[in-house]
Formats: sequence, structure tokens, C-alpha cells
Amino acid sequence: MTNNRTKERIGVNLVQTIVETDWESGWQEYAAQNDDAVDGIILMRKGSKHQADTGGVVFVQVKCGGNGYRQDQKQYPDHLCINLGKEYLQKHLPRWKKVPGPVVLIFVDDTISKKNPPAWWVDLRSDCLSPSNQGLVLIPKSQRFGHHAKGDFHSLCGPGPSDRQLMTIKLRREDQVPIQLGRKESLRSDAWEFYKRWREDHEACVHDEFGFIAVNRVGWKHITRIGRSPERIVQSWLLLGAARQMILQNANKAYLGHAKVDQLPSGATRIVDYLGLRANVIFPHRHQSVVQVVLKRQRILDTDYGEREKQKIWFYSVYEPRRGMQAG
Repeated sequence: MTNNRTKERIGVNLVQTIVETDWESGWQEYAAQNDDAVDGIILMRKGSKHQADTGGVVFVQVKCGGNGYRQDQKQYPDHLCINLGKEYLQKHLPRWKKVPGPVVLIFVDDTISKKNPPAWWVDLRSDCLSPSNQGLVLIPKSQRFGHHAKGDFHSLCGPGPSDRQLMTIKLRREDQVPIQLGRKESLRSDAWEFYKRWREDHEACVHDEFGFIAVNRVGWKHITRIGRSPERIVQSWLLLGAARQMILQNANKAYLGHAKVDQLPSGATRIVDYLGLRANVIFPHRHQSVVQVVLKRQRILDTDYGEREKQKIWFYSVYEPRRGMQAG
């Protein structure tokens, strides 16, 4: 048993080192007492000086031990043959298919080197099972797990926002927070009334990709929080109409900053991150500008029963990133 635990630790440590050091991405290991369908998750990040989460999450199963799992066969000269067993695969394949993201097997061969063992990876949702032996997983020898594999893992998660140009949204005067001069009511009151009407308009709270976005006091409190400059608060109020239209018209998505990951007492993983919607907005009263909406997202990932993630998203803020204003 000790030897098995040692091998498992060698494998997980290698994956963690490559992900955190070479890829500059995030690794969240699952507790040992959890079922071993998934050993951890990779939080994909891009950039070096200014890293940002892409929103991509890859679920990982790690196996280590060349003399225990690796059983290469002549009929598959270009593949590693990893024997996980027929019963093991029958039990776990349905669960791997249900997790909310790509899932890979990373095999580490510690018989070649214990200090710097080589590793390979395969997409467990691909056609990777041996047709002649239902207990074997075939891993292409070309798919080494290392520094250069990061691009492949990005591809597993789908295209990012850089692949698309920003959409253009043309605002009408009636789309905006009404500013009525000569009245006793303040801009704050006008903005709050607009905000309340928005949150009651269910259609304007739904984005095609992200689904329902809660427009409630979470966003309002963040926009008007103590310590935020009055200029930024006013800017966000005046952009509420643009934010509403960007959600309504499904503006381009982006991923902002690093995700915060923690494990709940139930064994599930909670991920809190921030999403962005960006668009070129044409205003009726001034020049067009790039506007960014900030959304706060919480995901609960529970793989014990193969459940899909439980997700909630809140409208959090809106600002113009190219007008000398900081995010918030």
C-alpha cells in the first residue's frame, strides 16, 4: 500500500509542477478520501506578466507506475497501452462523460526515471480504448505531457475570446438611464429605478452562453461600495443601459483574473471567478467606446455522483477600460 501511495504522489507531484511552474496555470487536487474518478482539476491561464484565467477547466485522472499499468503491445506500436481494467473503465467512463468539462488521463512512467519521469496524456472522451481489450487505454506516444502540451489543453477547452472581434452595439436614447435636468431627484435615484426595471425584465438578464445573470443588490452594492471614487460610480451608473444591451445582445465573452478555488466539507470544489462581456458601444450623445461588463460566477463541481456543475452568475460592474478607469 505504501508503495502505491508513493507512486500516486510521484504522479500527482509531477502534474502539479508542470501545471503551476511550466504552464503558470492553477492546479487543485481533490482530497484523497474522495472517489478516484478525478484526482484534480487544471485551471487554464494565459499570459505571463499579466496572467488571466481563460475559464477553461480540465479534469484530470493521474496514473503512475510503468510496471503496474503499462502493457505495450506490438499491434499498437505508436501508442502506450495502459491497463486500467475492464471493470474500472466500465465504472468510471460514464462519470467522466458527465463532468462539466474535458477530462484527461495523465500517465507517468516512474520506471524510466523517478526524479524526472516522462508523462503522456489522452482525452478520455476520445476514441482511446483498445478495440481488442476493453481494459486498455491507448495513449499516442506523440502526446507527451509537458511544457508544450499547454496549447493542446487550451484547445480541449474551446476557442477563447481572442478568436473573435468585438461586436458593435448601437444604443438608442431610450436604452439608457434617463437623465432629467431640473428635477429634485438625483442621478442615483434615476440609476436605481433603471436598475430595478432591468432586474424585473427576465429576457434582459439572459445571455445565450452564460444563461441567467442575476441583476440584484450584489452588483449594485459593488458599484456603489464605500471607497470607490464618485467618478467611477457615476460612470457605472451611466453605463447601465449599455450593460443591459450587452447581455441582451450576447456580447463577446472574456475571462478576468484568477479563480479562487476551495474545497467544501462535502468534498465538492467551489470555484469563484469573474467573467467579462466586451463590445464596441455607439452612444447617441458621444463617440463610441469599448465597454466591459463584469460578471461574478460561482461554480460548485461535484464529481462523486457524476453531476454537472451548479452555477450562479451575478452582474457585478460595468466600466470603460480604455478611458483611464481601472476595473471595478
